[in-house]
Amino acid sequence: MKIIKVTSILMSLMLSSYSFAACKWVWVDHDYDFTTPAIQKQVCDSTLDIPAIKTPSIQPIQTPQIKPIETPSIPPLGTTNCRTQSVYDYASGKWVNKKICN
Repeated sequence: MKIIKVTSILMSLMLSSYSFAACKWVWVDHDYDFTTPAIQKQVCDSTLDIPAIKTPSIQPIQTPQIKPIETPSIPPLGTTNCRTQSVYDYASGKWVNKKICN
């Protein structure tokens, strides 16, 4: 009986973590050139996440940046490659560098 309770608790904890994972649409400066417009990309935490609905938003003003040096890494399961790209963070109102995988 204890095993069933422990198993059900563990399963509920594992599944609840996936309920908060979701995809979101973000503005990405894919080439670090502020003269070319930023594009909107859907970014997910996992390959199992549910796609987000694209909501209308205004493109943020881009600032000149230097592209960071890429460090070699193995892409996560379900992706083919990863690149560091400049992503607009609405919470801080700034462009931040994040690793985006396809």
